[in-house]
Amino acid sequence: MATVIPFRGLVYDPARVPDLSMVLAPPYDVISPERAAELRARHPKNIVHVDLPDGDPPARYAGAAALLSGWIAEGIVRRDPFPAIYVVAQSWAPRGMETKVRWGFIALLRIEEEGSSAVLPHEDTMDAPRRDRTDLAEALRAHTSPIFLLHTESNLEVTRTLQAYDRRPPDRQAQDAAGVDTRVWTVADPQTLRPLSDALRENPAFIADGHHRYAAARDLRDRLARQAGPSARPRSFDHILAYFCSVESPGLTILPYHRVTRGLPQERFETLMQEIHDAFVVKRFAFEGRDHRGDQIRRRLRALAAAGGTSFVVYPGGGGFATVVLREGAAAAALGDLPEPLRDLDVTVLHRMILEPRLSIDAERQRAGDALRFTSEIDQAIDWVDGARGQLAFLMQPPDRARLMDIARAGLRMPQKSTYFNPKVPTGLVLQPLDPVEEVHSVPGPDAREFVS
Repeated sequence: MATVIPFRGLVYDPARVPDLSMVLAPPYDVISPERAAELRARHPKNIVHVDLPDGDPPARYAGAAALLSGWIAEGIVRRDPFPAIYVVAQSWAPRGMETKVRWGFIALLRIEEEGSSAVLPHEDTMDAPRRDRTDLAEALRAHTSPIFLLHTESNLEVTRTLQAYDRRPPDRQAQDAAGVDTRVWTVADPQTLRPLSDALRENPAFIADGHHRYAAARDLRDRLARQAGPSARPRSFDHILAYFCSVESPGLTILPYHRVTRGLPQERFETLMQEIHDAFVVKRFAFEGRDHRGDQIRRRLRALAAAGGTSFVVYPGGGGFATVVLREGAAAAALGDLPEPLRDLDVTVLHRMILEPRLSIDAERQRAGDALRFTSEIDQAIDWVDGARGQLAFLMQPPDRARLMDIARAGLRMPQKSTYFNPKVPTGLVLQPLDPVEEVHSVPGPDAREFVS
């Protein structure tokens, strides 16, 4: 059902950029202004100069396009000679755990229409980032950052095919500031590509990360199709850059996105806790001794998860926090209109029973992006509140991968920023050029050069 396509990627030339670590960046939506400044200062050819350009639109898009064109002219980045997929292995050691390895690959994915069963989203999008990614990609004539897709496999055939590359030296390698080691192999052999393409064609793909980029790519496809005119043959802009990973992969790690409110009076916490008392069991906790505050909250979240039910933690600043646990049956009136997979989900309960009715952070304000800040790091959420860059931090439980798949299969949507897949796939590993006259094709016969015309 999902169409996977090899392509001639645009990559950094190792002869011009020998240390790939210097020029990669996280996806744009997890880069703080401070981190963006660090990456820009780190290397003049860091991909963040193009993927998250400084300044205001439309000049920022034009400047990024001119920069990328200059890199291509200088040979800083170059097209690979033959269509390929890019096998990616990422290794990292989570806090207090053994090293994990996540295997996946980067290829093109055909963009489907809204409501298609071939590519299934699970989150809503916000207007501003969707427009930003559309306008940037149109100016660049390129997709710079792959979306993250999950696929299912009954016999782990795809995963085993990818893991076989562990016996070979990678073509490129990089390590980020968090210690995540990323290795890349460029694979243009049709005998390897065909089984991968065939295996994924049997199942839908689930968008794990990159909902805004996927929606923006569809918008851009429609713009460019109007400019180029109709065609019965598949063109480059009919596709999007995508990273594919098996949902059964042992290295797959899903973290929650925590929420921090903006624009609320500081004293709102006390009145809020009183207002929600009928629907939630609220317990207050003071921080104990010199033990790290984030670790104390993490332990409390684990205890809540072990106890079952729907729960989260609220941190209002100061010397303590509160656990908030949904009372049995309390969601029936507020969430009775929702399908079962969404009804007792912690982010759904938070949005529908607290953020929207109590704090007036409705869907429109959420889409506008001016009422909430999001982070996967509890410590960062705490720092935002302590630094007066937010008022209330809502600290969530890790989502369950089986629940995510059920939601996507049912055609349902979670609130935006509900899941954080760790580690992120770096931006800059490979870019997808968007040439209005270039056609792309699925794996044909034995000659890889037939893939692109």
